[in-house]
Amino acid sequence: MSKLTNSIRENGGFRHWFVNVFWYHYKWPVLACFVLLGIIAFITVDSLRQVRYDTTVVIATDYSVKEEELAALDAVLKPVVPDLDGNGRVNICYAVLYVGNTELGRQNQERMYLYMTQEDVGLYLMSREISDAYTDPELEFFTDEVGQYDLEPDPENPVRTSLTGNQTLARCGMENIYLSIMDFTTVSGSSTAEETLDAAVAMAHALVDAG
Repeated sequence: MSKLTNSIRENGGFRHWFVNVFWYHYKWPVLACFVLLGIIAFITVDSLRQVRYDTTVVIATDYSVKEEELAALDAVLKPVVPDLDGNGRVNICYAVLYVGNTELGRQNQERMYLYMTQEDVGLYLMSREISDAYTDPELEFFTDEVGQYDLEPDPENPVRTSLTGNQTLARCGMENIYLSIMDFTTVSGSSTAEETLDAAVAMAHALVDAG
């Protein structure tokens, strides 16, 4: 017979032993373990629920675009994006930024600059005024001519292509949109930069072909 069994018998049965011996001496370590397990379970469930994105598309305009109205765009872009994170699903993050002349617009300008430093962000859709500002050759934000990706360059600016009249974008409430691509492979050479560029080029062609 084990020491535990003897202890239970000597202390008046299991219930009495549990309340007056075990729980009396070990309740705080047990409670601490339950709290720790609860925290671990919460973090695990929360991480599983979070959407992991394969790539990001920045939509920067000087007018309002509602993220919930981008279903038509998602239907065109998602089929050409590979499952980069290997989770069995393709998810595209749409960073919708109103970059107008308001306090919110100025805050979103900071977010725009931040996105432009991230090598997992390659495709940019910008309304004309925003594109004029950010693709200005003197600023050197966007330097990759779209012609190298077999996209028709805008006559005014070789680092962008015009999507004016694109019906997919029109269904999403966007007009006078210009497309540009950010390439980090020359400065990084990482697999993330290469995958981002490939996804951006594939999405650009899909959007142009969809008309």
